[in-house]
Amino acid sequence: MKIQRSTGFLLGVAIALTAAVAIFETQKGRESSGGETLFDFAESDVSALTVEREDTTLAFTKIDNSWQMTEPEETPADPSSVAFLLNIITNDTIQETLTTSSDQLDTYGLEDPKATVNLTVDDEDYTLAIGDEDFSGTSLYAMTTHDVTETDPVEVFLIPQGIENGIERPVNDWIAKSDDEPDTTEPLPESENSTSDEGEVPTNSTETAE
Repeated sequence: MKIQRSTGFLLGVAIALTAAVAIFETQKGRESSGGETLFDFAESDVSALTVEREDTTLAFTKIDNSWQMTEPEETPADPSSVAFLLNIITNDTIQETLTTSSDQLDTYGLEDPKATVNLTVDDEDYTLAIGDEDFSGTSLYAMTTHDVTETDPVEVFLIPQGIENGIERPVNDWIAKSDDEPDTTEPLPESENSTSDEGEVPTNSTETAE
C-alpha cells in the first residue's frame, strides 16, 4: 500500500509540474507585446507579395496600384483577397513575444514552417514564417526573422489565428473575377422566378378587366 501511495504521489507531482510549465509558457512574454504589430510599414506600402504554402506558391506584384498574380499563372489578382491578407499582416497585434534559440524552433513549428509570406517594401524584403497553433488552438506561432544563427536569440510571436484564412484560401479565390462571371451564375434562379411571374400577370389583368 505504501508503494502505491508513493507512486500516486509522484504521479500527482508530475501532473502539477506539467501544468505549471504550461501556465508559465502562456504568461511568458505578455508584457512585451503591448499592442505592437509585426511590421512598421502599412498595407499600401507593399509592392510585391509571395505566399509559399505546402501545396503551392502564390506570387503577386502591384502595377499601377493594381495587383497582378505572377504565380502559379499570370492573371489579374483578386484585390480583396490580397488586401485581406495584407491587412491582417500589417494591422493585427502581437499577443505574446517569446524569446528562444534556433534549436528550439521545431517546438513552435518554425523549423519547417507551414507557410511563409515574403513582402517587398521600398525594395527591401521582409519575411513572415507561420508555425503551429499554441496549446489553446486560437493563436499561431510566427517569426519575422529568416536569417537565424545558432547563437543569437530568436523572437517568436503569438498572433491571431485568422491569418490562416488569408493564406490558405483556394487558388481560384486569388484570381480576379471577370465582369461576365456574376451574370452566368445568377440567370437560372432569376429566369425561373421571372417565368412564374409572367404567367401570373395575364391572369391578374384579366380578372381586373372583368
